[in-house]
Amino acid sequence: MKRYILRLIICLAIYSLSSVQILSAQNLSDEIVAKAATPLVQDNVVDGLSLGYIHGDQYGTVHLGHSNSAKSAEKLTANDSTIYETGSICKVFTSLLLADAVVRGEIKLDGDANVPNAANIKFPTKDYRCIKWIDLSTHRSGLPRLPENMDISRVIAPYRVYDSKKAAAALSTLELTLAPGMSQEYSNFAVSVLGYLIAENAGKSYQDLLQERIAKPLEMVDCSVDLSEDQNGRLATPHASFGEPTPKWNWADLPGAGGACASLDDMMRFAKAQLNPPEGKLGEAIELAWTLHTKADASGPAMGLGWMILGDGETHWHNGGTGGSRSMLLVNRKEKLAVVVLCNTAVNHEVDQLAMQLMTLATGEGIADASTSQTTDGKTPPKVSPFTSVGFFEEKIFVNYAGKTYLWQEIDDIPVAKIIAASKKHFGDIWQKRIREDLAEVLWKMDHKPGDTVKLKLQDFKTKDVSVIDSAAMTEANRKLLREEGKRFGKVESDGKKNPNNLDIDADHRARLVGRYQLNPNFIMTVKDRDGQLTVQATNKSALELTPDSKTHWSNKIVKATLEFKLPNKGPAKSLILHQNGGKQTAKRMKD
Repeated sequence: MKRYILRLIICLAIYSLSSVQILSAQNLSDEIVAKAATPLVQDNVVDGLSLGYIHGDQYGTVHLGHSNSAKSAEKLTANDSTIYETGSICKVFTSLLLADAVVRGEIKLDGDANVPNAANIKFPTKDYRCIKWIDLSTHRSGLPRLPENMDISRVIAPYRVYDSKKAAAALSTLELTLAPGMSQEYSNFAVSVLGYLIAENAGKSYQDLLQERIAKPLEMVDCSVDLSEDQNGRLATPHASFGEPTPKWNWADLPGAGGACASLDDMMRFAKAQLNPPEGKLGEAIELAWTLHTKADASGPAMGLGWMILGDGETHWHNGGTGGSRSMLLVNRKEKLAVVVLCNTAVNHEVDQLAMQLMTLATGEGIADASTSQTTDGKTPPKVSPFTSVGFFEEKIFVNYAGKTYLWQEIDDIPVAKIIAASKKHFGDIWQKRIREDLAEVLWKMDHKPGDTVKLKLQDFKTKDVSVIDSAAMTEANRKLLREEGKRFGKVESDGKKNPNNLDIDADHRARLVGRYQLNPNFIMTVKDRDGQLTVQATNKSALELTPDSKTHWSNKIVKATLEFKLPNKGPAKSLILHQNGGKQTAKRMKD
């Protein structure tokens, strides 16, 4: 009995780490923010953090950990003037420059983005459709995430030697697989070129245009691509991982996708301007960028210009990452709320999760990435959950709801025991993973389709009191937290064990594997990247999750098959070999 209790306590302790303990909406304060963020520093996940919040009339900044090199003898703490790489948050700046140019009458948002420029950049067309300015800003241009002639093996500062001339060369041979505007595909390449062309159209460099039209009007004194000697002295030392300093990324003449640096003071001024736009053309540009321009669909979230918009229709956000930094910005006008997190360590998801937790803490409710009606066609289960944490102990499931840990008993009057039995029946060894990350799918297998809210029956772990929540929101934000929780604490893979190779395959490498591979005219395998999980779906078959055995070999234990991707030195995989039942067959990558 003692052994059982000990194991139970350990299980609960692990899962309580991943959520902020809240019962209802609270006004953010320095103390609350510091309490939420401190574990990342204490657990040696990040070297340093700077956090800022605006919540109604409340305004504060918090700095934790160290801003200088992990190997320095004297450890320094950041302050409001410490400068960080913002990474892809710079895409919001670039899209605001686009909106500003539109307001000034220099560019037509729906106009052809092919304009005269020094590098002779010219976009391809598809089905007689040209790439428009708005397509570049909303990731619907059809351009790939990275250009094919970019050397991604250059781990340190990969953008340092990639300039507009190389971009022009890549575009001159590029064939679009989809017409512009048809589908969303997140593209660093597109926004890099967007920033360059906006500046060229204005007859200035990106750096000068950023200073003139955003930084100086908003008094963002350290928001810059090119840092001065003084600013370099205040730069938070980037770290590739905890304790491992790495150089800052430098950029050629295409910094629009991630080249800007800024202090927390700068980012707070920027966030304040989004909540309360100033008068004049810049204020009009902020409103134009803030406006919904593309609705959410199966290919991606709703977007303003540069901004991604969550399913509540209010929360605008963008994150960013470089080889040594991570950042996150969320703004919600309805709640008069903004959260900024700047970090000098290149963690994968922890900064995003922390920022989302602070927003949830302030609003007292989950934030959906897209409504159920937007993300499901009625034929496939939505990726939603009412919980922010799920833990297993034998035949018991412990969940975190509204910041508190409970023993889960029922959902929509269905006992948990029946859910476990159904998941085991349909998914075998990965039954726990399915309940944690794909609860709606499990319930659909039981002929029950939950709505946007569900009824929960929960038992308090300490008091044993039973509570019934009649309308618990099913949100995608919760489900994303569960996926990140799985990654952080050792996600259960398809064989019910941790990934034995402990591989961390980054998004850029996974993107090289994504595509359609034809084994024969009637058998096509479609490889997708779904929130960091690689999947394969054969013609007329269900999608299967793949586990990396190496960077080129991915397997699925259920069907006992391995996919071997044939990768060139750079660019996407040209083919794959299907290893199954002792045989092997080659499938070539399809162009369209």
